Amino acid sequence: MELRGLGASAGSAVGRALVVEREARPVFRLLLEPGQVEAELQRLQRAVEASRRQLQAIRERLAFEAGVPHAYVFDAHLLMLEDPLLLGRALALVREERVNAEWALHAVSEQLHARFELVTDDYLRERSHDLDDVLGRIQLNLGGADDAPSLQRLPGPCVLVAEGLSPSEAAELDWQHVLGVALAGGSPSDHVSILARSRGIPMVVGLGEPLRQVPPGARVALDAQHGRLLVEPSPAALEALDDQREREHREDCRLREIRSLPAVTRDGVAVALRANLEFPEDVDQAVAQGALGVGLFRSEYLLRSRRSWPNEDEQHAVYADLCARLGGESLTVRLWDLAPGELGQAGAGWHNPALGERALRLARRDRRPFKVQLRALLRAALRGPVRVLVPFVTGLPDVELVQELLEECQAELEAQGVPCARGLPLGATLEVPAAALQAEALARRVSFMTVGTNDLVQYLLAVDRSDPRVAHLYEPLHPAVLRVVAGVLEAGRRAGVPVAVCGEMAADPLSALALVGLGARELSMTPSALPRVKAALRAVEARQLEEELRGCLALDAAAEIEDVLRRACRQAVPAPAP
Repeated sequence: MELRGLGASAGSAVGRALVVEREARPVFRLLLEPGQVEAELQRLQRAVEASRRQLQAIRERLAFEAGVPHAYVFDAHLLMLEDPLLLGRALALVREERVNAEWALHAVSEQLHARFELVTDDYLRERSHDLDDVLGRIQLNLGGADDAPSLQRLPGPCVLVAEGLSPSEAAELDWQHVLGVALAGGSPSDHVSILARSRGIPMVVGLGEPLRQVPPGARVALDAQHGRLLVEPSPAALEALDDQREREHREDCRLREIRSLPAVTRDGVAVALRANLEFPEDVDQAVAQGALGVGLFRSEYLLRSRRSWPNEDEQHAVYADLCARLGGESLTVRLWDLAPGELGQAGAGWHNPALGERALRLARRDRRPFKVQLRALLRAALRGPVRVLVPFVTGLPDVELVQELLEECQAELEAQGVPCARGLPLGATLEVPAAALQAEALARRVSFMTVGTNDLVQYLLAVDRSDPRVAHLYEPLHPAVLRVVAGVLEAGRRAGVPVAVCGEMAADPLSALALVGLGARELSMTPSALPRVKAALRAVEARQLEEELRGCLALDAAAEIEDVLRRACRQAVPAPAP
């Protein structure tokens, strides 16, 4: 079987499929070796026994506190644990189909819920909630075992096959054991794809409903270059993939040789290439790939697996360590850019979180988390140059608010006798069209500006970049995008304020050359993209790019612009394989 999607992170991989089913929590579907079945049966029985002890304890406490009549519900729960339709069927599935206990319980749940749907009595149909309670308890007890599979603890090297992954799940994923990722949904520009690229993990998205047909444990071949997933590939297909990997390896070796060379065009125009960091540990890779500092550190890393804001000392330790490891190059830290619901329940439940109370808008309700972050940055800046980047700017009041908070924090630290830096450079992220159209006014109030292309393209084209149904409409080379970016770069040039272009547009060699042609002299991208973009820059003349882009701005469609650029830059950026 061959499934077609979109390559989201370059490379290829061959391995066993680890299937993740989407429920309230991920459920793995693993194919066991014959010798593992007995141990899995015992693991399931231990989880059931633990659930029985817990339910009995709950029943006894409830009977003591509230009276016996309120404890009868848990008699029913305990009886369910004895029902052969539940435990007996789950054990049979583990034994007969050699699947893991989590998947067996999931399958039994689906079967029993289908039976409940056929019941006409409302009271009996309501008992399906009791079933969910009991099965959920068993699943939790299974997950609590040291050897239980989870996204943070994968059972071994695998190709992850899933409907989708949330940004928080991807952040906590056990990437060390991930050979590749295949998703039914997603898009090449969403956050999960960005994470995969930053770690050099091959990834294909948009594979759709057919991905559900992939059996657990099947041997699969992931080919991101052609956007495909092969299930039980033929020897000929594997041989072709081996040849492709060999070509990719030779290209990697070529790129490795230019990492230490300057990013300068053939006619001598220098472009500062900086790194976007998702995690502090990525800084070493960024330095090794030749990054001139960090153009964007997404500080939301510090909120992983938390339900509260990190304190000042926790943040200071991370920022100061990054400064030390950058060896004098600048660190640009973006202030909290939270979407609703990413920490506690703040803002959860809105229909369109991208347009809701997010990022700096949260400071209108509570300034404290932003002040704590600014205090940590002021202290860390004694270890190396730090720049503060304001996210989701829509106008001057946003920048003025952060400037006010920054001055307050500096005054407080000095009054407390805490050593700190003075006058940190303050920058605005231009990712909202309203901010891009006010670039001249903003340039008069900030030290630098950053064009956040991921969201700017999304908002300009009204395309949800995480929705596979419209992913093909997400076009960074759309004439409207290029005209807006050109206007921002020109506003920065007139004001004498540096403008960086950040995001996946900067990470794509062809789009990066277009940005240089528009006048960009600072690009920030995922570390793995740095050598390829540098190689493309060193193969062209900035003067020629500027001439080509003047003509491109008059064209009407992204496809036309891409054709012109590919012809002009064919030596620097070869056409993608068919």
